Formats: sequence, C-alpha cells, structure tokens
Amino acid sequence: MGSSGEKGPRQGPSSKVLVVDDEEWMRDACGQILQAEGFEVMTAADGQTGLELARQHLPDVVLIDLKMPGMNGMAYLESVKAFDPDVAAVVITGYATLEVAVEAMKAGAYDFLSKPFKPVELRRVVRRGIAHRSAALRASAILSGNAPASELHLAMLAHRFKEPLAVQRQCLTVVLQGYVGDVTARAKGMIEVAAQRADQMMHFVDDWLTLCRLEQGKGIQEAKAVDLIEVAKAAVERARQDPLASKLTIHSVVTRQPGTIDADLSALDELLDNLLDNAVRYSQPGGAVTVEVDASADWAELTVRDTGPGIGPEDMGHIFEPFYRGKMQKNIPGTGLGLPIVKKIAEAHGGRIEVQSTLGAGSAFRVFLPYKGTKIDDGVLGTEKAETAGYGRS
Repeated sequence: MGSSGEKGPRQGPSSKVLVVDDEEWMRDACGQILQAEGFEVMTAADGQTGLELARQHLPDVVLIDLKMPGMNGMAYLESVKAFDPDVAAVVITGYATLEVAVEAMKAGAYDFLSKPFKPVELRRVVRRGIAHRSAALRASAILSGNAPASELHLAMLAHRFKEPLAVQRQCLTVVLQGYVGDVTARAKGMIEVAAQRADQMMHFVDDWLTLCRLEQGKGIQEAKAVDLIEVAKAAVERARQDPLASKLTIHSVVTRQPGTIDADLSALDELLDNLLDNAVRYSQPGGAVTVEVDASADWAELTVRDTGPGIGPEDMGHIFEPFYRGKMQKNIPGTGLGLPIVKKIAEAHGGRIEVQSTLGAGSAFRVFLPYKGTKIDDGVLGTEKAETAGYGRS
C-alpha cells in the first residue's frame, strides 16, 4: 500500500505566506482562507512594500498579482527571486494564457492561479508551494554542507526528478484549463492521464525521499508535547477533503484520553495521512473510515479502521515491505511506500504498529506510541462525526 492522494505538507507557525495584490478584497480573502488553515499571512498592496516584507520575513510562499500598477508582477517576481531563490512564487492573473504561464515559469514562478479561483485551489497551491520550499531549503543545506554522499545524491536526484515533473504538470494544467484554446474530449482524456501520472511520480519521489530519510535516522525532528486528539481531528479534516471521500463517512472517536505525548507533530501527521489515504482509497462508496484515540497503562493508541476489501493472508506478511503491492491493490494507484513510512515513524517514536484484517470486512491499523506521566480517564470523552459529501480536495 502507498499514498497516492494529494497530501499537503504539515504547516505550522513557521509557514509564512505573503500576498502581493493591489486589490484589497483579494488580499483580505486570501488572508482569511489561509489563516483559517494555520498559516501566517502577510499582505502588501504594491510591489515595493511586498519586497520589503519579503526581505524582512522570508516567506515560504509569495502570491503575486501579475497586473499591478507601478512594479508589475513579473518585475516583482524577478526581484524577490534575486535575494530568495528558494521562495515558492505563485503568480495570480486574470488573463492567463500559455505565454504568460511560460514567461512566469521562466522567471522562476513555481505555479500560477487564474482569477477567479476557488478557496480549495488556493489552499492546494499554497500547500504544494510550502512542500516545494521545504524541499528546496533542505537540498540547499545539503549541497552547502558536509553531508554524507548518500544524502547528497538523494537531494540531487530529487531536484532532477521533481523540477521537470513540476514544469510538465504546470503546462498540462494550462492546456486542461483551456488557455491554449479548445481541446477535444479525446485529447483532454489523454492529457488528464498524463497529468495524473506526473502527480503520481512526484508523490513517489516524495515518499521515497521520506522513507530514505527515516531509514537514515533523519526523518524525525525534536519531539514536543502533542495532543493526539487534536492530531486525529486535523487528520480527519484533511481526509474529508479528498474527492474520493465524498461518498464515505469519516469520523474520529476518543475512547480513553491519553493526554499529551512527546512526538514529532509533522511525522505523526504523515503517519495518519498515509493510513487515512489508504483507508479512503480502498473503501467502497457508502463505507466508513474511523480514527480511534485510546490509551492503556503503557501506550497511547491511534487506530485507523476502514470497511474496505481487507488484506489476504498471502499479503499480510509483506505489506510493510517497500514497493510491495498486494492482489487487492493492483488497480488502485499507489507508491507502495506509505505503509513502510508509517512503520518507520512509529518505530522512530519507540512505538509499533499492528494490523487486523478480514477479507470482505475491512482492516484496522493500530499504532502504539509511548507516553509519560499522563492520567488515563475511562469512558468515551468525545466523538466527532460528519458526512463527507460536498468536500473537495484542498
């Protein structure tokens, strides 16, 4: 099993977004949408003010209106990339064409948004931009330091794979959105397949690098106090935004409260995102996916249950092997790296994972994580449940 959905990076207080647009309503709208997602948002009404803010705060993502008085978006893009080449620049335009998109990419833009755009599209492009920024900074640090040859090679391979794939994906998006003219239904179908394959390849590179870092003991950052109930709620909300989840019920349940544990929040997000992604993709319409939070005397517990087809006994002993694809998975896209990543993250925290599965009745992945000095209260403390109809991937 492996993740193939569009997973967003785990943003935190350090994830900064700068919106440079001369229209106040656009700045306000972007700010409200992104602040609700936990991003730190700054705004500027003109290019010069935007440059000053960029120099002072070094944002992860800059949203740039191309058509501004004074310093236009292209001039701003070139200026900000001159002193912060790794910033993820997203250009916003109301007159998107292939020529505009290509020129923006040549000047260093990571992606573009055409007006009007939906909140889901804004969230999606910002999350991609933050992931891109994080990878670029990591590669720069490796290239400028005394890193092991293996890690240096990984960084170079990631750059050489993802850069052309990202450009390819952007160009395909321009064509699919009609900026180069009408596309026949048959041609559109073929282009959509190519775009999906590009997405899958970028996800594969991301998962492969994550697994490599975990195997090298470098995938877990400093542990801090983490509330597993809040982690579960946030993961459920992200899963509900998957288009595949529109006909599923996804909810979280707290059986016994574990309190806080010492853990890497972003790693736990990665763990749950992979388990939920699998659960969503393997559940049939009308099915249910549940994240359970529980505790025993020795462990805090996270369980992800689904109503999918289950795992056969011939596959059960291999599902945590990298690149393994079982019989039930042949027709469902995936990298074959999601579960190995989950296992490595659990073990890196001093925990473990167990699996229970019945053919035709679903699976349950139970993660045990150590905790210290927390009082366990019996009883059901909280339940969150919501139908997922109407959600879109963000």
